[in-house]
This record gives sequence, structure tokens and C-alpha cells, in this order.
Amino acid sequence: MKIRILSLTMLLCGSFAFGQEGEYKLVWADEFDAEGRVNEAFWGFEQGFVRNHEAQWYQADNAFCKNGVLVIEARQEKFDNPLYQPQSRDWRRSRQYVEYTAASVNTRGKAEFLYGRFEIRAKIPTAPGVWPAIWTLGVNYPWPSNGEIDIMEYYRIKGVPHILANAAWGGNEPNKAIWNSKTIPFSYFTAKDLAWADKFHIWRMDWDSTAIRLYLDNELLNETLLKDTYNGAVGNFTNPFRQPHYLLLNLALGGDNGGEIDDHVFPQHYEIDYLRVYQTEEQTRQTKAAQQQPQTQANANRPRFQPRKNVPLDSIRLSDPAILADTATKTYYMTGTGGMLWKSRDLRLWDGPYRVAETDPQSWMGERPAIWAAELHAYKGKYYYFATFTNENIKIDTVRGNVIPRRASHILVSDKPEGPYRPMKDATYLPAENPTLDGTFWVDTDGKPYMIYCGEWLQNWNGTVEKIELKPDLSGSVGKGTVLFRAFDSPWSREKDENGNDIPNKVTDGCYLFRTQTGRLGMLWTSWVYNVYTQGVAYSSDGTLNGRWMQEKEPITPPDFGHGMLFRTFEGKLLMSVHSHKNDGGRYVRIPHLFEVDDSGDKIVIGKEYRP
Repeated sequence: MKIRILSLTMLLCGSFAFGQEGEYKLVWADEFDAEGRVNEAFWGFEQGFVRNHEAQWYQADNAFCKNGVLVIEARQEKFDNPLYQPQSRDWRRSRQYVEYTAASVNTRGKAEFLYGRFEIRAKIPTAPGVWPAIWTLGVNYPWPSNGEIDIMEYYRIKGVPHILANAAWGGNEPNKAIWNSKTIPFSYFTAKDLAWADKFHIWRMDWDSTAIRLYLDNELLNETLLKDTYNGAVGNFTNPFRQPHYLLLNLALGGDNGGEIDDHVFPQHYEIDYLRVYQTEEQTRQTKAAQQQPQTQANANRPRFQPRKNVPLDSIRLSDPAILADTATKTYYMTGTGGMLWKSRDLRLWDGPYRVAETDPQSWMGERPAIWAAELHAYKGKYYYFATFTNENIKIDTVRGNVIPRRASHILVSDKPEGPYRPMKDATYLPAENPTLDGTFWVDTDGKPYMIYCGEWLQNWNGTVEKIELKPDLSGSVGKGTVLFRAFDSPWSREKDENGNDIPNKVTDGCYLFRTQTGRLGMLWTSWVYNVYTQGVAYSSDGTLNGRWMQEKEPITPPDFGHGMLFRTFEGKLLMSVHSHKNDGGRYVRIPHLFEVDDSGDKIVIGKEYRP
């Protein structure tokens, strides 16, 4: 019967099924006809407690082929959790026992596709607490900036069973997704067929360079237009659905979405009859071309940009812009998130971007770390590159369900402002167990150099701004960091708690120090006012880093402007470089801006936008 279905499908595709670029042809399939273990040339396995606080322990034994279908079996069985640590805050380690098992299989590194028609015939379990899924993830960037497509999910929402069809991509905060989600009550399907849950059904995705369309039994459930799916700053404003994706099939239990588990219904079986992928010739060519260049797409410091000439400032898309006015070369150098550099003689037209950051793949950063919020500083005849580096492959903590990767402020060095910037001898400046970001540079009244940085709110839940002394050549740090102030000290930043009450916002971001002409020490830093990125300022009580930091009552920039820094033009004018947020035809972008600044008094005053 399966062979006849396959032939019919290929006939239909050959006769009238066309993709955006032409006729579909079968390029990959698994019919699950061989008894026993799944084909490991096609599939890999997840192991252990993986995501979403789910109850099941994933193991390979729970996935097997029988009678021409892949069976993913959920079982109720109890044994010691091999990860157990009694004092751990990580939900994976705080559980003493494993009480349920299931399986999750995926094609990562084995079968990855850019566009096509994906067809899956399956019968899903519908008992309370089960969470079967057919989905894809992009091969590059951390979630959700890699892109997620849920061809099928089933779980209960407020106790009511639903089938879901979703797409998700990244915004400007780690681990926070933007969703286009369609939830259909399960009763919609059972009203058509009371025996719906006892039968196999066909889920289909048609994905091309313009849209993702998700179907169930030929009924369109959801459509996502790719013009709307650009990532925010964390994903370097890329489109995660214009890169190869791999497939996942899994059966989860409980967790964030699965709901309460009924212990009387085990074992539960999720059965997949086949999985087939069709592509046009053009889509196959695009997939092969993308697979041949994995490293150029792999993370935020490897964008495939060709340098351009004479680009107006407002045409540049850059997060966290920081400008060095280098008197030796009479050139402005602008960097920020992404590890790239722009150059200008007049602040009006810019050349770039150029890749300037070179990291050590043998270090804690790994082969392709994400690079955020870079700054350039000239000091004692050399140029220093202060930036945040993230290695998503190293997990240092899990707090309130947020998995925290290895992330730290670090310093690279060069003899020239245009780089290349390379690591110095010290492997790390800050403790490995603490995620830190947005490091900046300051020489205090004691003549010593310091790095000022933010402690990640995802771990401490009340972000900090801290200082640490640096060695005279900035090649490493001295001693331990000291907290200068915390996010909750701010009178202007705020958010809503789970009960809808106003509370201080927990984010500290984008710190930058300055001194007014009267000698007063101040600091720009950024947080949020509800959902609006906003910048404030604080001043030291005694003009040193050790003084009491007094927060201004109101923000210093308009809403949706943040992560600012100050520099003087070659003509002596003080300017603030800052980025704005903008929705550009469905694409969420950050654009550099310049504002005039008056620092003649005890407090800086932001003036009009500067347009060279």
C-alpha cells in the first residue's frame, strides 16, 4: 500500500505540483520499512532532559521501526537521574529520578534542506499530557534566531486539546521568540470525524523564498511571509528561513506546554508512516550551495557582506554603534554588534563593513562566537577592541527555565585602528560561571585602567553594572569585579510583573562613561520602559568609580533609542552615537544615529540630531 501511495504522490507532483521555481521532485525520504532501530545514516538522537521543563528523559531505545512505521514510544518508568545534583538550580539536575521516557530524533548534520515540500504521514497520540511534534530548526544561530517551524504540534491549552502550526524567529533579546502561531481546537477535526485520532493524517509544509505554508490533510492552517521574519540584533538581522533547516520528530510529556500527565494511559505511541521531501531543481541547487558555505553563515561574526563605498549613515543597519575618532589617521571608525567595521572621513558617507575581529577557536569562545556591542579604544599607542563574545555550545547555568550560554566581555588588541584585532595572552577576564556583556573602558582618577561591564540579568534577575581593574597593558584583569549599581536602582525603567503591577526593569545594558567639562563623572546605560528600549544616565557622587551612583529620574533619549556612547569630532563637537529601533516593512532593524551633546554643565544635555 505504501509503495502505491509513493508512486501516486510522485505522479501528482510530476503532473501539476510546482514550486516557486518549477516542478517538484522527490529528493529525500524515509519510509521506515526496515524493522528495528531507525536508520542512523538519516537520524540522530537527543539524550536526557532537553528543553521546556519536560518530564520525559529522551533515549534512543524509545524509537524503533515496526510494521512499516516509526514508533516513538512514551513510557512510565522510574530510575535514578544520572545528572542529579541536590543543590542545583538547573531543572535537569534538581530532579532525583527519571519517571518517564520517550524519544526525539532529528536529521541534523545528516539531511538539511533549504526550501521544498515536506510531507509527513503520521498518527498522533492525544492523551492528557502528551506533546507530539513535527518541526524544523535552522542550522545557524542560537534559538530562536535560527528559526523554528512547527509543522505539527499537539497539546492542551488551558485543558483544551489543540493542534498548532507555527513559525518563530528571533528578536532583540536572547531566548525570546517572535511567533506566528495558529492554534486550532482539536474539536474542529473530531467534529468532521469522531475517529480522527485513530487514523493517519498527512501534514505538509510548502516552503520557498517567499513564504512558509503549513497544511493538514490539504487544508491550509497557517502562512508565514518571509518578508516579515527577519531576526533582531541577536540574530544579526538575518532571515532564519533563508538558510537550511533540519527535521525533528519527538514525543514530549508535560513541561511548559504539555500539561498534566495522565499516568493511566501508558505506553503512548506516536506513529510516523513516512517522511518525504520534494524540491524543485532550483531549490536543490540552493540547498547544495548553502551547505558548501556553512562557516560563512554560522554566526553573527561571519556575515557574507561585500564592503561597499559611500554608504549614507542612515542606510547602515547596525546595533550598538560605537565610533572612534582617530586623530592619527583623521578617520572615524564605527563598530558594534557583529564583529565588523565601517570607516568614514566625514561621518556622512561610510565604507564597509570589514571583518576585523579574529578569535582563537581553541579558546572558550569556540570556532564562531557571536559578537555583540564592540567598542574601539586607543590607549598607550595601541588599539583595543572591547566586545561581548558568546559560545552557544557551552552552557553555564539555567535560571527560571532560561539556559544561559558562556558569554563574557573580553578585549582584543591591534597596532592599527582598522585591525585585525586579536586576543592577548589571558584566556579570560571575568569568571566563567557569570555571564557578562557590554564591556567598556575607563581610566579612573587613580590612574588605573578598568573595564566596566553588565552582569547578565538572565542569571541574577536584577542586572548589574560592575567594574574590574585591568593590567597596565589591558592583557588581563586584576582581582574581582565590584558592583557599582543594579537595574532596580533606576527610577525610570520599568516593566509589568505577572500580576500586571509596575516594577523596576531588570535589564542593564550598554554602559559608557564620560566626564563633563566641570569634571563630573557620568555613565550612560540602557534598559527598557515596558517594551521600549530606552537610555538613561547616572552620575558618581565623588567623581570616581567608587562613588555612590545617583540615577537621573527621567531617560535621556527619546523612546526606542539606546546603547549610546560619546565622541568628539575632529572639529571638537561632542556627539552621541546611538541606535534606534525601526520596523522596516516587517523587518525589525537598528539604525545608527548621531545627536549633538552639551557637556558644559554638571549634566550632559542631548540636543538635536546631527546630520553631517
